[in-house]
Amino acid sequence: MNLLLVLLGFSISPADSARALISIRHIPEAAVYYSQMAAAEDGAWMLEFGRILEASGRFADAYRVYGIALGNSTSRETSDWLINRRQGVSPVDTTVVITASVTNTGDITAWGIQVIIPMPVSHPPFQSLTILENDFVPSGGLLTADIPFITPGQTVDFSITINIFQQPGSSRPISESISDETLTWITETIRSMPIPEALPGPCFPMSKEMARLAEEQGLTMKVEGGLILDRTGCIFHAWNVLAEHGLRIDPLLFKEDSLLAIAHNPADVIPLWNLGLTDGYELNVLYKNPHWQLQGSMHAEAR
Repeated sequence: MNLLLVLLGFSISPADSARALISIRHIPEAAVYYSQMAAAEDGAWMLEFGRILEASGRFADAYRVYGIALGNSTSRETSDWLINRRQGVSPVDTTVVITASVTNTGDITAWGIQVIIPMPVSHPPFQSLTILENDFVPSGGLLTADIPFITPGQTVDFSITINIFQQPGSSRPISESISDETLTWITETIRSMPIPEALPGPCFPMSKEMARLAEEQGLTMKVEGGLILDRTGCIFHAWNVLAEHGLRIDPLLFKEDSLLAIAHNPADVIPLWNLGLTDGYELNVLYKNPHWQLQGSMHAEAR
C-alpha cells in the first residue's frame, strides 16, 4: 500500500519507476514491485517483469511469470524466446555430445594431422561436469587426437560426451569490492564497442577485444567459451569473466540486453572451457603441408 501511495504521488508510470531504480550492481525490491505493477497495468510488460526477476536471482518466480506470458503469447517469436528463458531459469541436467570433424577437401592424401580442442572443465558452484566418453587424449588442459592420414573426400570425426548439471545463478548484488568506477568503465566500454562482421560470429572477437582493453586498465579478464542451449539446438558462444571476482560479462549480449549481460549465469548458457589456451579457437587442426586442403568443423548436440 505504501508503495502504491508513493507511486500515485508522482506523474510517472510503474515501468518508469522500475527502470529508474535498476542498476547493474543491484536490483532493489522496490524495482521488482514496480515492475509487477507495470505488468498488471500493461501485459506487454510481463516479459520485462520476468527479466527483472531473473536478473534478481528469483528464478522460480521468473519461471512462473514467463509461463503466464507464454500462455498469453500470440507470437511464435515471443513464444520461442519465452521457452528459452524458462529453460534459462530452470536446472539443467543434460548430456551433450561435441563432435570435431576434419574433412580432406583436396585431391592429395594428408598425413600426420593433429586435432586440438580445449578441455571441458566444471564451473562450481553452479555447474558440475562429467566426461562420459572421450575420443581425445588429455594433455595440459587440452584434448588432442591424431589422424595418421586422411584421403581426398574423407571425413574423420572425434567426439566427447559430457553430462552437465547446472543451476541458474546470479552475482547480484555485485560485490562492493568492485568499484563503481570499474563497473562504469565496463559498461561504457562495451556500449562503445562496434559489433564486428566476423565468422563464425562476433562473440569471440568482441570478448578478446574486451579482455585487451581491460588489461590496459589493470584488470584481468579471460575469454570463456561454451554453448547456448535453445530450441534450435546448441550454439557455440564466448564471453568474458572478470578474473578477480568471477564476474561474467557478455559484450555481444550487452548490445541487446544489458541487464542480463553482466553478473548473470543462466542455465541455458553452458560454460565449458577457457579459450585462452587455444587462442580463442574451439577447434585447431594442425598439419605441415600448406598444399593440403583440410576443413575442420565442430558440432554439439544435447540429448
